[in-house]
Amino acid sequence: MRVLTRGDLDGLTSVVLLTEVHPISEIRFAHPKDVQDGEVEVTADDIIVNLPFVPGCGLWFDHHVSEDRKLKSIGHFEGRFEVAPSTARVIYNHYNKPEFDQYDDMLEETDRLDSGSLSVEDVTDPKRWILLGLTLDPRTGLGPEFRKYFRWLVEYVKEVSLAKVLQHKEVSKRIDRVLAEQEAFKMVLKAHSVLDETVVVTDLRGVSDVPVGNRFLVYTLFPESNVDLRIFGGKLGNTVLAAGHSIFNRTCNVNVGDLFSSLGGGGHRSAGTCQVPNERAEETIDLVLETLKANK
Repeated sequence: MRVLTRGDLDGLTSVVLLTEVHPISEIRFAHPKDVQDGEVEVTADDIIVNLPFVPGCGLWFDHHVSEDRKLKSIGHFEGRFEVAPSTARVIYNHYNKPEFDQYDDMLEETDRLDSGSLSVEDVTDPKRWILLGLTLDPRTGLGPEFRKYFRWLVEYVKEVSLAKVLQHKEVSKRIDRVLAEQEAFKMVLKAHSVLDETVVVTDLRGVSDVPVGNRFLVYTLFPESNVDLRIFGGKLGNTVLAAGHSIFNRTCNVNVGDLFSSLGGGGHRSAGTCQVPNERAEETIDLVLETLKANK
């Protein structure tokens, strides 16, 4: 079977677990919007992981709250859906195999990173699985090198200890880049972010070569905020909006996944994205910003 997933730590852990129970011949990557729009070919040989459901797939595993209300229209499917800390956790619960026990630490850290259950130190001085997860940041692009790196990691993390994984030159060079660019990333955030009541708005439209950086760093720079709204240009020439509850000031009551689902996107209660044509960008930004500020 083939796996269709997203290139992050949740995707990695999910695929590692799946290889213990299925003969996986290929790993493919896709953006949720492309899957949602029917632009990705899917057959009965595909296991869809951490992406929207596609009719005709072999298995589907997901944990996004925006997909929860679609379950009735989806009807029967093979696989499992739960609102859980990570899709890897959903897969773990579904199969409940003793072979999974060796990955308990990896799974727990995947839960923490994917759900944003991190400490300030996890963000400013990441270590272990959290640090490895940052080397899989999708914002670095899903080019050939990234795909090769991800597929290699699927097998390598099963063969050696995490300490040895982090020391390998292919991993360490990415770690060095993440840590080296962290300060530059913070400077970009400071230069292009403003606090509007409790919402920190970061507008990166027109900003090229944004350094690699932990997406949670913005909450350390604006501790009084309880949610952030990030705006940037999409690969399709459109505008992308992404929002997330602060992981330190947990007072935002807006269901971000539902908000963005109503705009053609989706996500979790605490995080989500949507893409809109440029001509509708400003009105959509205003709508999202006012909803987040209303905090209801």
